[in-house]
Amino acid sequence: MTLVMPNRDMLRVILISIIFIPFTVSAAENFDYSKISGRYVGVVFNGNDLDPVVTTFFVLPDGRLRGNYTVEDEVELLEGTISNTFNLEGQTYSLEWTDKYGEGNAVFVFSNDFSGFNGFWTNNTESNQFQWSGTKE
Repeated sequence: MTLVMPNRDMLRVILISIIFIPFTVSAAENFDYSKISGRYVGVVFNGNDLDPVVTTFFVLPDGRLRGNYTVEDEVELLEGTISNTFNLEGQTYSLEWTDKYGEGNAVFVFSNDFSGFNGFWTNNTESNQFQWSGTKE
């Protein structure tokens, strides 16, 4: 077995990673989600059409953002949860949704003042993107 020593550039990358990764994780964990908190009224593509949806976000005591949603369709009032929310870049956030019909991901792009968002949701079985939007009450 031959031992291969890393070159100087590789050592530099490893050292920089060790130094900066804790700061990157710390910054993400300390993001102030209170700007997003609140109740948003809008529409979501559900079944074959757009249905009214109320999407609510709240900050947990540990600083993480959670939420729930209620969709009013022609048959029932569907309730679901939102978790694992994180900032992708700027005003764009990714989240996971779960309800009795399944689970998947969503991406919301918030306005600069967080008074509303436009986005889409996907499920874990197909790649289609479906509208989901809301305006803060």
